[in-house]
Amino acid sequence: MRNKLLLVLSLVTALVAAALVYYYLDNLKKTYQQKGDFIQVVVARVRIPAKTQITSQMIEVKELPAQYISAKAITEPREALDKTVKSEILPGEILRLEKLASGKDAADGLAFLISPGKRAITVAVNDVSGLAGLLRPGDRVDVLGTFDLPAAAGQEKASLTSLLVQNVEVLSVDQTLAAPGQPVGDGKKQIGYRNVTLMVTPEQAQPIVLCSEKGSIRLLLRAPADQDIISLPSIKMPQLVR
Repeated sequence: MRNKLLLVLSLVTALVAAALVYYYLDNLKKTYQQKGDFIQVVVARVRIPAKTQITSQMIEVKELPAQYISAKAITEPREALDKTVKSEILPGEILRLEKLASGKDAADGLAFLISPGKRAITVAVNDVSGLAGLLRPGDRVDVLGTFDLPAAAGQEKASLTSLLVQNVEVLSVDQTLAAPGQPVGDGKKQIGYRNVTLMVTPEQAQPIVLCSEKGSIRLLLRAPADQDIISLPSIKMPQLVR
């Protein structure tokens, strides 16, 4: 009987001690929070592979001592949701701004500049078709294509020019993602370029590729405020004669 009583007393003492420790730690945490020593941060709930778009299931919010938190740590879930991860993030790791692609910084790489549903396509240009080396990343262009139609029996082939796509963004010129005339990696100036990379839909990519292979293309530079899509019929050689 005495042993049972001692066992009960031991259990009660242990429970009281655990409760006191819990309340002590809880009060200590509240004290730190009131003093501003704890802040909210966003951490990875699971492993997030590189080039993965963040969803709400991948992250959670925790409160950690402020002295251990970097100024670049993400404190609000909305700052991370739908962003793309540049490098792997491990479970429990605090999300930092430099690990997320902004979609605007060329330093992140070309893939991070492409909008969902779009594709990057590179076309070869020369000084004339590429607007004399004056294009800049971020400019918007139309693409004209000139090609020959197969001739019917007893007829001459017909050449025509058609407006293939309109109002597409220039992602890069050559391989530098830097505008002509701006410093590149080695500090030199980029004088001209021979390739232009455009951001298009898959449907827009098809006529550009076909005309590049079977004809020729030319870029038309748009004014920054001009977003209008126009209806323009193709023109054939006989139409040049008035």
